[in-house]
Amino acid sequence: MAYYFIFPELDATIYSHPDRTKMNTGGDEILEIVKEKGSSDERYYPSRVLIKFKNEDILNVINNKIKNGVGTIVGPSIFNISDENAVQNLVNVNLQLLSTEHKNLTSILNLEAFAISQSWDEGTGRYSNLPTSSNGCSWIYRDNDITKTQWTTGSIVTTGLTFGSSSININELPTGSQVELTINGIDFIPVLSASLFDNSPVENYVQISSSIEQFGLNLQTAINASSSLTLVTSSFISATNTLILSGSSLGTNVTITTGSTVSNNQPIFTSSIGNYSVQGATSTTTSPFAQGTTGSIDASGITQGGGVWYASGSFQGTQQFLKGDNLDTNINVTTIVRKFWKNLNNGNTYPNGIENNGFIVKQPDSVEENTSASFGEMKYFSVDTHTIYPPRLVFKWDDSTHNFTSQAKQSGELSVSLYRNKEEYNQNDEAIFRIHVRDKYPTRQFTSSSNFLNPGYFTDTSYYSIRDAHTEEEVIPFDTNFTKLSADSEGMYFKIHINGLQPERYYRILFKHINNEGTEVYDDNYHFKVVR
Repeated sequence: MAYYFIFPELDATIYSHPDRTKMNTGGDEILEIVKEKGSSDERYYPSRVLIKFKNEDILNVINNKIKNGVGTIVGPSIFNISDENAVQNLVNVNLQLLSTEHKNLTSILNLEAFAISQSWDEGTGRYSNLPTSSNGCSWIYRDNDITKTQWTTGSIVTTGLTFGSSSININELPTGSQVELTINGIDFIPVLSASLFDNSPVENYVQISSSIEQFGLNLQTAINASSSLTLVTSSFISATNTLILSGSSLGTNVTITTGSTVSNNQPIFTSSIGNYSVQGATSTTTSPFAQGTTGSIDASGITQGGGVWYASGSFQGTQQFLKGDNLDTNINVTTIVRKFWKNLNNGNTYPNGIENNGFIVKQPDSVEENTSASFGEMKYFSVDTHTIYPPRLVFKWDDSTHNFTSQAKQSGELSVSLYRNKEEYNQNDEAIFRIHVRDKYPTRQFTSSSNFLNPGYFTDTSYYSIRDAHTEEEVIPFDTNFTKLSADSEGMYFKIHINGLQPERYYRILFKHINNEGTEVYDDNYHFKVVR
């Protein structure tokens, strides 16, 4: 059986907290899924994690490493199977983030991993940097604060209108703050009750009220009362439900932006200039979500952004944690990696294949959008960690073969020893370990050769496990599907791809054997070291 590890080339945490929407953390040692309380309000703002693995590493594993029990490469044929369930029965790919300090967690937690649909830059920023670094991805931008390529939010950005002739029609009442109107960087956010929020210099809460007319008048009042929106005034014409923007001089440009999440592209605000819908994403100036993708967040007061990802089940992995569970992630992302490979190897496009832009890891929408409560802090080591716990993508498949079940030891005490152990292995080795199995108290018989030379066999329900000899971390667990021991004419054996193990560390091997008398684990300090 085989486990093969690859490690990320990029990772970062992006934050929706108002103080950190443009902050980059690409060089930080920690990745975190957290909801932070606002500095000047009572909201809790979620964060998300971005992580990407190299195209070359994914291609190499599937095209060159995944072999069957006789050494034939089978990865491409498996990943080309049309039945996704059949693929997962043969190969599993899991996204593993190794946990560090967690705080104040609720008793039930859920994480989701999706395939990101847009490219992003890692950057070199850290959470603790002062001043804050913005040379890579953030909640708002997928590149940096200079180029300012924004994550798609299903919105439209309209520039070049003039205050002297700008008019915005209000076609219907918004149902909540999923649609925002931004004028020169100042947000006007519809809410059911503006009294619940404190306006900030860049966020103004406008009560929706019971009619379009009253909402328009509320919007007019908020714009005129904004001390941050200088040289701009507004008026509302009730007869046509039109908001008029005026400036100190004709020809002064205004930037109008509306934000939305997928399925919320209502044409609430439209412009009379150019016959386009500011919200409806119907003109050539729109920036809607690409086919099959979604993103952003539908929550009052949270800035639109935070990544874009593919939304259906084939592009999603999930994991639930209950109280007392190990909080390391082990999210099954086999179907997502299969989509990456089919694009890289076969050139397939959506929905059969997608470009590898990595994964986004987040809490479910219902948790993120509940801005009145926190679930605690989930923290994981990043690829920039100085520990032995970077994130990893784990490929698991069955390369075992066992044709000696009739000779397997079904009962009795056994003596088990490891041989052909070089004790030191280079990072790039593919090591084969052999196991000598014999009866601890053999039956006396007259023979011309020693019983110690005859190979003995475990049953085909026997497995190996690898642990870090110092920390006791289970690097490769006993896995009934993917760590079976093999058998040939020389006895029992198994293979390990050393490159997935951290260098300059000692590891310990354990064996589990299940027969008619039960289950026994053999742990006799079988050690080896990985060197650079």
